[in-house]
Amino acid sequence: MKTAILIPIAAAALSSFVAAQAPRDYAKYNVCEAVPGDAIARAVGGRIVTTRPTFDKNWSRCLYMVTTPGSDKQRGYTVWLAPPADFEDMKPYIEEKITPVPGLADGAYIYRDKGDGRFKIYVLMRGRQTISTTGETPESARQVAEAVIAVLRGKP
Repeated sequence: MKTAILIPIAAAALSSFVAAQAPRDYAKYNVCEAVPGDAIARAVGGRIVTTRPTFDKNWSRCLYMVTTPGSDKQRGYTVWLAPPADFEDMKPYIEEKITPVPGLADGAYIYRDKGDGRFKIYVLMRGRQTISTTGETPESARQVAEAVIAVLRGKP
């Protein structure tokens, strides 16, 4: 008897979860608005100078230009948001050694891109999206990833 009652409740909960997780229209999704520049600047101990969004049908990204105290030099941090499947789908295309990163959302890995020398972290927010962040150091890439996760968890 309890099973008969629980099944409709579970089905209703699952259908509302699936509806809430509809695919995102990345061609219109502005990462710079979803993750404000001040959040990224705070994460790396700097001041936001400018942001620049880029859109594609399969992903959306924002380039954050930040200055740090005592320096006028601008540093760039990029945040990409893409479908959850990209977390695994990107791995075969990464030639460098991939290292797991514990403690970030539902899974994460980092590598140093031999092309530009920057560190890149991919983070899975299961059922929502893949986050990719870049930084000059593993620490700065992680700081940016942590800031993005915090902001996105506070949003529907």
